[in-house]
Amino acid sequence: METKQVRAGRDTILGYVERASPVDVLAEAIWNALDAEANNVETTVTIGALGAPEEIVVRDDGHGMPHHQAPDLFLTHGESWKRTSGFSPNINRPMHGHLGRGRFLAYGIAERVEWRSVSADGDALSETVIHGNRGAPNEFTFDGPWPSSGPTGTTVRMKARQTPRVASIADGEIHLPLTARLAASLLAMPKVTVTYRGQPLKPQAHITLENDLDLDLDAVPLHGKARPRLHIVEWSVDMRSKTIYLCDERGGVVTEHKVGRMPPAPIHWTAYLHWDGFRDPDLMSPADLRVPEMRHGELLAAAQRALADYLNRRLDEQKGSILAEWKAEGVYPYQGEPNNAAEEVEREIFDIVAVVASPAVGRDVKQKELSLRLLQEATRAEPSRTNRILNAVLDLSEDEQEILTDLLERTKLASIIRAAQTIADRSDFLHGLRELLYADETKTVFREVDQLHPMLVNEPWIFGDEWNLALSETGLTRVVRTLITRRGDVEFASTPVVLPSGRSGRVDMVFSRHLPESERTRHLVVELKRPMRLTMTEFGQINDYASAITAHPEVQGTPHDWDFWLVGTEINEAVRNLYSDPARPGLTTNNPRYRIWVMSWGQLLDHADRKVHAFRSALELVSTDQTSRDYLKRKHAEFIPQSTPDVENE
Repeated sequence: METKQVRAGRDTILGYVERASPVDVLAEAIWNALDAEANNVETTVTIGALGAPEEIVVRDDGHGMPHHQAPDLFLTHGESWKRTSGFSPNINRPMHGHLGRGRFLAYGIAERVEWRSVSADGDALSETVIHGNRGAPNEFTFDGPWPSSGPTGTTVRMKARQTPRVASIADGEIHLPLTARLAASLLAMPKVTVTYRGQPLKPQAHITLENDLDLDLDAVPLHGKARPRLHIVEWSVDMRSKTIYLCDERGGVVTEHKVGRMPPAPIHWTAYLHWDGFRDPDLMSPADLRVPEMRHGELLAAAQRALADYLNRRLDEQKGSILAEWKAEGVYPYQGEPNNAAEEVEREIFDIVAVVASPAVGRDVKQKELSLRLLQEATRAEPSRTNRILNAVLDLSEDEQEILTDLLERTKLASIIRAAQTIADRSDFLHGLRELLYADETKTVFREVDQLHPMLVNEPWIFGDEWNLALSETGLTRVVRTLITRRGDVEFASTPVVLPSGRSGRVDMVFSRHLPESERTRHLVVELKRPMRLTMTEFGQINDYASAITAHPEVQGTPHDWDFWLVGTEINEAVRNLYSDPARPGLTTNNPRYRIWVMSWGQLLDHADRKVHAFRSALELVSTDQTSRDYLKRKHAEFIPQSTPDVENE
């Protein structure tokens, strides 16, 4: 085993790794497999108990990496051997990479990466293993070679980072933008099979229309290269990829260019700008990859103009047929010709708004009539409101539009808005609480009893939506008296519940939930700690509580299950050594009477954040320092430490 270092600094590598999205990383791993002449590439994702991805594995049946070539493949930074080759050695397949950075992108989603590759070594097969760690991204450890029975190919194992962005890999729809990103390459290789979590990535299954456009461009910005072509694909579903991908002539995506506001059109589209210059390292340095318009502004402006013209044409084409259909059905809200110029302008605005919003207008005649009349009233009331309504409709995918239509048949729009506000509030609270617990200016003054505890009494969902808050800051005797039975004609817990020391104790929060299917009741007792490191002292406290409550005569033998949580900002090594089950982080004690969990606030907040992540992403909500402070001031002003900036400045 030998460790070698890349001639590039850690910060340099992580600089562009941090900008890589999960789709970028997955696409790069698949392209590397295709460059190795793989005909089958399979990506699997292991999802943990909390719903977050734990391991991502990409397997291929390519020719693998010979051990003697592995250091050259991994230790070159800024220029790949693929730059001069262009095509694969055996089947002459166009290759993707050329900048020598693809292998590092794995650290965008992974803490640790293992490449295990089997290749032909003369008439025999040999196996090589390369290990990488995000903590030292410029170092790789090479192991092998060993004799192997095959088959050839490479397996990449990525131990997932536990961040909200990486959590999107568990999104059931991520295969759509991944398909769009790989489309140019996959369409050029019809015999190749690429699957993601068991689902084949087949762009042709989603394509409804393709067009190649010429660009109005002189020769100067082409730097002697052949003329580019803009390939536009229209999709049958929302691929979440309204962007321009910059590709070489062989279909490999080099980077992407986020376009500005485009004309509205009732279609889902992706554009691919093919040009040999995007493969030339002299024309696409690392800086050009990040900001391609700096050097290629004229080329990209021409592509955006062509795309805008195309979308305008498609809007006009669809407008005629859609309006004709509505008029034939009798749902078009205007009759006859406009009576004056104002009505003519109003109708023109309405036609554009309604056609763009047509996927959400409705399915049957009654739905269409109601939706079109609402849009008509919005158009008449205030143009600025119409624009906001239109923008909101445009941001919905077809599936989301159908869901909204179904929801409006069963609930009120106001209820949907309140649900969205709940997600926004929860996201802001998580962001703000994390700052209070971990920021230097607040963690030392954030008090437990009169700040942290009452704040969480009003936000019980953080411990799980399944719990109804039962008690708060409650003595052990009352815990037993209140929770073991609700009968008012019987006095329970006549014998006080005391700790082994003989003293009485108080728990912070108690939750209970009856399980009808098992005729049992679950209880969750939470002991909260202000920003501090949890030691055996705090663990002894929660252990005493658990023992005292569950050993009480009125608790023993009853159909009740007990969980006890101890939560603090840090956990020392002695307590971590008590963890009893690697599959359930935090579990320290598991016996027939109770379970004890010791968790950090970071774990608890990450768990809660993953629950709202999918909804937050769908709503395109962003929690910032300011929105979080605004929420805390609005809901918990009396519990915020006085040293926080917003409070000091009031």
